[in-house]
Amino acid sequence: MPHKIIANADDLGYSTSVNTAILHCFEHGYINSASLMTNMGGFEEAANLVHEKPVIRNIGVHVNFAEGRPLTNLKGNYFDDEGNWDVHKTNRVLNTLNSAGKSAFLKEINAQIDKALAEKIPVSHLDSHLHLHTFPYLFQLFLTAAKQYNLKLRLAQTYMEGSYLKYYYRKYINSLIKKSDLNYSDRFETVDQLLQHTRQHSPELTVEIMLHPSFNSSGELIDHCDPSAMVHWITSLEKQTDTNPLIRPSAQ
Repeated sequence: MPHKIIANADDLGYSTSVNTAILHCFEHGYINSASLMTNMGGFEEAANLVHEKPVIRNIGVHVNFAEGRPLTNLKGNYFDDEGNWDVHKTNRVLNTLNSAGKSAFLKEINAQIDKALAEKIPVSHLDSHLHLHTFPYLFQLFLTAAKQYNLKLRLAQTYMEGSYLKYYYRKYINSLIKKSDLNYSDRFETVDQLLQHTRQHSPELTVEIMLHPSFNSSGELIDHCDPSAMVHWITSLEKQTDTNPLIRPSAQ
């Protein structure tokens, strides 16, 4: 694994295909961290794998307000007609919550963490499906939960995306996470950002990247969110050299 890189697999617990792919990536050294969904159908299988396969390590909780059902009796206009999370309603940056809503969402965050802890999974960090923990209406709740459980929290990505407002907002919330000494890494980037800006990174900074391993219908290992990410990442690992600070082998 490259020096000072956290290669995190999101969505552990989503399905058998995802669980199997994440185990495969741990076994082949493509990742060294994963985030567990506790409200999806593959959770029990994933929990068993964590206990049975020591190679699976550095487990976080991937709080999910986008798919599946809540673990609490949370109410409100955030669900479809069948009671599942409706991503079109939760994935709105301008959402607001009153006091009761904040309490209910914090309770749901805690319930998703508690479900992992109840299975005696050693949880080390916290993040969220679709990065909803960085949204203004949810961020302080995640910061509160991270402090309560003494968990590290994923930073927001800070590339420009053509929006100064989004850029400076993300820089601001990252400063709050770091001020609380809760940051899981020093930077959080996509695979392509990391590979494109290798020489701009201080070798002392820890950088987190995210992958979404799965197997397609042909049995090929893929990233089910970013088709190029897995290919580019594995290719970069195969081209390791001693002269590139990004790919200096870790002592761990």
